[in-house]
Amino acid sequence: MAIITAKLSQLRLSPLNQRRVKPSAIESMADDIQAHGLLQNLVAYEEDGLLWVFAGGRRYRGLKELVKRKKVRNSDLFPVEVRSKEEAIELSLAENFQREDMHPADSIRAFAALRDTGMDAEEIAARFGQAVSFVYKMLRLSALAPALIDLIAKDQLTLEAARALTLTDDHDFQVKVCKAAKGQAHTIRRMLTTEKVDTTSGIFLFVGREAYEAKGGTITVDLFSQGVEGFADSPELVQEMAEEMLEAIAADYRSIGWHEVRAEIERPYDLYMKGSMYPATREPTGAEAERMAVLAAEIEAIADDEGEDSERIEPLVDEQEAIMEGQRAFTAEQVSVGGVALWISRDGTLGKSVYRAKAEPKPKTSHDGPTPLYSNALFADLSRIKTRIVQEAVASDPALALDIMLDSLAGQLLHGAHSYQMATEVQAKTIGTEVADELMATSDVQAVEEVMATRFASIPEEGRFEAIRAMTGDDKMTLLAGLVAMTVDGTVFSGGSPGQRHHQFEQIARASGVDIAARWKAPIALFDKMRRAALIEVLREEVGAPSAENCATIKKKTDLAVNVSERLPAGWLPAPMKIGAFDQRAGGMDQDSDRIDEEDMAENEDA
Repeated sequence: MAIITAKLSQLRLSPLNQRRVKPSAIESMADDIQAHGLLQNLVAYEEDGLLWVFAGGRRYRGLKELVKRKKVRNSDLFPVEVRSKEEAIELSLAENFQREDMHPADSIRAFAALRDTGMDAEEIAARFGQAVSFVYKMLRLSALAPALIDLIAKDQLTLEAARALTLTDDHDFQVKVCKAAKGQAHTIRRMLTTEKVDTTSGIFLFVGREAYEAKGGTITVDLFSQGVEGFADSPELVQEMAEEMLEAIAADYRSIGWHEVRAEIERPYDLYMKGSMYPATREPTGAEAERMAVLAAEIEAIADDEGEDSERIEPLVDEQEAIMEGQRAFTAEQVSVGGVALWISRDGTLGKSVYRAKAEPKPKTSHDGPTPLYSNALFADLSRIKTRIVQEAVASDPALALDIMLDSLAGQLLHGAHSYQMATEVQAKTIGTEVADELMATSDVQAVEEVMATRFASIPEEGRFEAIRAMTGDDKMTLLAGLVAMTVDGTVFSGGSPGQRHHQFEQIARASGVDIAARWKAPIALFDKMRRAALIEVLREEVGAPSAENCATIKKKTDLAVNVSERLPAGWLPAPMKIGAFDQRAGGMDQDSDRIDEEDMAENEDA
């Protein structure tokens, strides 16, 4: 290692410099060097008569900027620390990690280069103070097609989408899927996992990872997960193992003599039509009765001496419950007519239901006792007539009708009741409006259900109807408005299109007279979530082509988002939030503007 002085004309930016995405603030670096001089020497290795700078790239670019300003000459001398070429990769990476955050694309390439020198993830992590999991993910991303890493460097492919693409190792397929999914992470994952089994699914948990891998099954780790979750690459093997395990359990039940045993991957759809069977409880044996008496006496003594919360009581209670459970069992008669359904639950446990499989013989008709006055069919018809009469009475009493509707809505939306439990079949469902806090940073609008829960907290669950009957007319109308508001839905779900419901929603919005721009202003988080092409197009439409073209030259997506947010006029709203947006199908909201072209795949960012 030696420090020499060298002419600027002898220096070149090394291709081994791990920061390939151009760093920001070169002009300010040049200003600082002009004001204070070069405070820290450059680091380079010598090759072919030139000095290749691999640490201090921003300082080198700052000097070249000063040459353009005619403040520095290429013949001027500057201090350079000379190292070997072998040290260049590691030292360049170390310097960049200690300074301005490296672009993810640079980290991906740098860690891959270190791995190629023989270092493993643990060594890289220890050397540069990074988490092993972070290094591992960067190394996984380095397996992407080089063209995709170039897109990451250009901020045209998000890390979320890149991680999803690692679910396949085929470079050509990665590029094909990325283009087809238009860089959307969730679409990429869906396309790449259609034929695979999620390792968090019930069927895989039931089989077990260890057993699956023992059979030769492989797993593709999902970089979206926090641990080692991913996708089983052999769904046929998972299915076969699950069926074998279920059949082995079913065979045990058949050997006992159950009339019917069904073993299926999913819960049988027709179980609700079968009557459940429950185990019978036998009388305790003499030994069991004696032991239960002893346990009860011990528990009582401990409670008197140490209190009912004593830790010594719990194991005694557990023993009591075990004895009582042992007294519960299906009788031979139940087994002879019973059925057992087995399936795999969502959490990977064994689901089981016992039901009557063999019909009971019909009892012989007996004329003992009084004969019912009405047949079942006639009884039903009479109840319908009664219902019609009551409906007529309610229809003639608006105040009563309002109270009944409010009771039904309040019961369902405030107290969690079900519509089938109510006297009126008013189907009520709270329409959730939860969004990330960052998207509501500029607004104080509260969810209606939260406001209602506070405003009408005094309405009791027991005696609710009487409480509503006693309310003033104004309070009733306020309650009605809030409850109805909780059911209004203008949401267009991801991947969906506006329909008739949304056109009706626009009528409600227009009738309300609400000024949306006065209640919500677009926060910076909105622009951070938008695609680069979309940001430019919004600016073009709202401000004009010159402003859009000027911002299109901004390299960093975060800087672009800030510039767009500052240039848009006051009161600007995204198209979907404008009243009338769904009066007709909106043709202007093109979700496919962020295309990945073949030329973009081929271009490389300048060093």
